[in-house]
Amino acid sequence: MKISIISDTHLGFAEGTEREDDSFENLQEALEKSRDCDVILLPGDIFDRKVPSQETVSRALNIFVKLLSEKNDVEIFEGIGKGLEGVEHKKINGIPIIAIHGTHERRTRGLVNPIEALERAGFLIHLESNGVILRKGEEKICVQGLSGVPDQYVEKTLQEWNPQPVFGCFNIFMLHQSLEGFLYAPHLVPLQSLPRGFDIYINGHIHNPVVSSYDSKPLVITGSTIQTQLNKESVKPRGFWIFDTKEMEKGIQYIEFQNQRKVYVDEMINAKQVEVEEKIRQTLSQRHDKKPVIRIKLTGKTDVDVNTLKNKYQDVALLSFKKDLEKDEIETKTIEEQKLSVEDLGKKLLRQNLESAKLNPETFETVFEMMEQGKGEEVVAFLRDNMNKPITKKPKPAEEEPKTEPKPAEQEAPEEEGEKGPTKQFSLNRFA
Repeated sequence: MKISIISDTHLGFAEGTEREDDSFENLQEALEKSRDCDVILLPGDIFDRKVPSQETVSRALNIFVKLLSEKNDVEIFEGIGKGLEGVEHKKINGIPIIAIHGTHERRTRGLVNPIEALERAGFLIHLESNGVILRKGEEKICVQGLSGVPDQYVEKTLQEWNPQPVFGCFNIFMLHQSLEGFLYAPHLVPLQSLPRGFDIYINGHIHNPVVSSYDSKPLVITGSTIQTQLNKESVKPRGFWIFDTKEMEKGIQYIEFQNQRKVYVDEMINAKQVEVEEKIRQTLSQRHDKKPVIRIKLTGKTDVDVNTLKNKYQDVALLSFKKDLEKDEIETKTIEEQKLSVEDLGKKLLRQNLESAKLNPETFETVFEMMEQGKGEEVVAFLRDNMNKPITKKPKPAEEEPKTEPKPAEQEAPEEEGEKGPTKQFSLNRFA
């Protein structure tokens, strides 16, 4: 079967700014170029927020609904730990989409995340520590997926779930985590903790695309379809992946978007206004179908008036500046950056307080989300009920053969930690 992988689309990113259309346009292009595929995989962070705006959801549905009219001969053969009663051995209307939710969509226990909502509406199949077998003619593929879990709990979750490849199938394992060797983060998932015996491993979350290997099989670090942070990796073109299960020897093809917005990241030391402006002019001398994003980091002493430059070039570029400032200076942040910083700080302090009180850290995101929603009385009741629950200890890693050691790359920071939601019953309504 021919399979498309489209990950970390972050629909709704930069909403209300000049970049708000980028995530939708890139997803639209990826889906248009996947119309001849048998299956589409979405390895998490389809949405940028766990509760996307009504406008974002509406635009997403308008894009996904176009796949329902595509001709397809794929049928659901069997579920693995997933309720498929009444829909087994039935063909799917349109191209089947198999998705896991990521760190941006993960919600607390009992709350429906946007990927679960899309499944209930009949647009995709959502996996959360379970799997599904699809069949086309005589060929069968088995996709098993681990939706986004706080990285420090991944080993325990995998040990409890214990996913195994299915005989007679092309086996795909899909996850959305901070894998060791590809990311710098406080908590990293050791490669050797992943299950063995699968034909391909697909991991979202990490925004720099690369193909590595694990257990002598391809490990696809999917990358993102849009730059959500601006660093040296952001200048690389975005895209998606396509491969054929019967032609793995040809490799996994990375397809760059033709209509994407270009991003430039530079650093200037002790720069003067005229030097920075010349750098901007040089960048703009290249061809751009969309306003480019130009990010300049200013280090050392500088007299650059960034507001003047932003205003001067606002019709032709999206300028962003970062300064390494002296002690008495305060770096200007966007409203979005300030909100994120406050939220991260609040979560960090809350987690520290919960752990110092010897509360189970897995209650952390539930408490924070209740506080965000102003449910003070419910927080008190929840904490009272969880006061005596022990703190989960990190399991000892199983002895495995040595892991592969790919060279770490500078990546975007991992997302905030949270608690894994319950498995939902399958209720897709896209069947012939």
